[in-house]
Amino acid sequence: MANTRHRAPRGERPSPTMEQYVEAIAQLLTQAKVCSVSDIAAEANVSRPAASRAVRDLAERSLVEHRAYGYVDLTAEGRALAGKLDARHEALQTFLASVLGFEDTVADEEACRLEHLIDDETIERLALLTEFLSNHPKTQDSWRRELAKALEDGSLSQTDGPG
Repeated sequence: MANTRHRAPRGERPSPTMEQYVEAIAQLLTQAKVCSVSDIAAEANVSRPAASRAVRDLAERSLVEHRAYGYVDLTAEGRALAGKLDARHEALQTFLASVLGFEDTVADEEACRLEHLIDDETIERLALLTEFLSNHPKTQDSWRRELAKALEDGSLSQTDGPG
């Protein structure tokens, strides 16, 4: 059978659901050398027909290669997207845990949800803020004290604002 690989319009970002499928496929491929639609359905906790439709949509966007009843593999574009999503997740998880003080498990869960919704510029700025604070421990400590106080009081201190 013919390879179901087509081109999607350039510049059109995959949906959050499509990105989650790419992540699931990447995860499966790190565990094994091959990945089937059934594997993807199990990993994504969806029906086999839903996974099959998703694989077809991903193939149309040139993110995966798949032959009918065969294995699924990420294309170079798919691997690049998986890497980008992994980096986004890491930046968000680090920000949520080290800057906002969420526990690691909560930060991981939130990062999973947010990584598909936030644009690249926002991720970049959050990563820069995280890096800045880690390189300036006195500022980070002061900022964390103010955040803890604000969380207790329910409002931010107005001492630094325009007056």
